[in-house]
Amino acid sequence: MRPQDRFGQTKKDPTAGQGDVYNQLANAPQQQGPEDFTTFEVDAANRRNELLFNITSQIEETRGKLKQAELLAERLRQSLREYEEMYKTLTKGKGKEK
Repeated sequence: MRPQDRFGQTKKDPTAGQGDVYNQLANAPQQQGPEDFTTFEVDAANRRNELLFNITSQIEETRGKLKQAELLAERLRQSLREYEEMYKTLTKGKGKEK
């Protein structure tokens, strides 16, 4: 089980998806001889489609994570504004009490 950050999100290695794509490229089987060219073409097309699918998935996942980060940042900005406003309100009357 992966550790969670302070916002309750599961931590994930941001380069994990890239590693998967690179591993697929590195582990592609090697063909021998010109007679296997048709098989090679079919296999290459299949690997290309798999890679495109994986890359598309990584793009969508990254966009989703970015959107979550943007929403979190906006909530934090709102909280900060509220705290600053409370601070101003509470410190405004402090000098008049003397």
